[in-house]
Amino acid sequence: MHILIVSPEQFPLPGSGSVEICILAIAEQLSHHHQVTVISPLFSHLTEETWWNPQLRIKRVNAKLPSEYSKTVIKTIAQLEHPVDIIQVDNRPRSMSRIKEAFPSIPVVLFLHSLTFIPQNRLMTSSLQKADLIVTNSKSLKRAVLYRFPIQATKLIHIALGVDHYRFKPLHDAEKRVYYEHYGLPVDRFHILYVGRLIPQKGISTLIRAIHHLNPAIKSKTHLIIAGKTKNRTYRNTLRKLARKLHVSVTFLGEIPHEQIHTLYPLASCMVCPSQKHEAFGLVNIEALSCGIPVIASNNGGMKEIITDGYNGFLVTNYKQAKSFTSHLSHLAQSTELSSLMGNNGRTTVLERYAWQVTAQKLESAYRSLL
Repeated sequence: MHILIVSPEQFPLPGSGSVEICILAIAEQLSHHHQVTVISPLFSHLTEETWWNPQLRIKRVNAKLPSEYSKTVIKTIAQLEHPVDIIQVDNRPRSMSRIKEAFPSIPVVLFLHSLTFIPQNRLMTSSLQKADLIVTNSKSLKRAVLYRFPIQATKLIHIALGVDHYRFKPLHDAEKRVYYEHYGLPVDRFHILYVGRLIPQKGISTLIRAIHHLNPAIKSKTHLIIAGKTKNRTYRNTLRKLARKLHVSVTFLGEIPHEQIHTLYPLASCMVCPSQKHEAFGLVNIEALSCGIPVIASNNGGMKEIITDGYNGFLVTNYKQAKSFTSHLSHLAQSTELSSLMGNNGRTTVLERYAWQVTAQKLESAYRSLL
């Protein structure tokens, strides 16, 4: 098959965002058996075309506005030297709809990563109904789409995302010491890690308050690591001020490139994902589990499909209340045996259920059915 994948207009490949990571990882796996072309926006630091491997080509197109991007993508597809068998459009239903109208004889698939770009209105309903297939990254996202829109259930499937468990793996103590120094982190602490965008709905302030509520003896040994980018410096400064006010020891690392992030996860005693709104999947959760650390996550969206409460981490039902996270942090901080057991269970979860190869195989099977 010749599979064409369309990246959203703001997501250059390669990139450190979860959508870019997923697209490239899936494309690489599909290219083992198929010809794959990925269309991505052109950014100044990138070239117009990259052959990632002999079967995988990234074509980058220049478009200043989102509306121009869809038109340029359609033009690019029409000019390809080899006919396309399947078109996959990631996370942009309206772009998918325009592309389907331009190529009615080619099966067009929408791969949804979140609810962000599917407002509940008639125009979106019309766009979604034009897809030959809609793939969601979790059962939770699939249910949410079916609840919001009158779409045939048979048109939706869910396929879980994956992780490179050869790269995301536990580290030996000697390796950890090297990276503690590299990131400027204190040693011999109970390190609590947050990885993700610095935006209010991710619940970072809730996590800071949860640490504040720890028993003073435990709190004195904890250190919070926050890794992620933000476009809002004011919000980041607000978080810094809150941590200082509540005497929470913290290091803000900023954005860590995805090709390096695997060196950070194993340094943590646990990772916390305190999202205050629906998380469709949460790629960081399986990356953390793959590195052998337990995850404490809000009991919402697709995260509860990944975390088994009491086995590889904890699910927090009252996740708007900071103290609901505090008790779980306290349990892990007081028992290295429990933390180690949950970390091992997390690694097992990933090895059994989450691999990019499996994701690609399921997509390939779905695409063959369409053809």
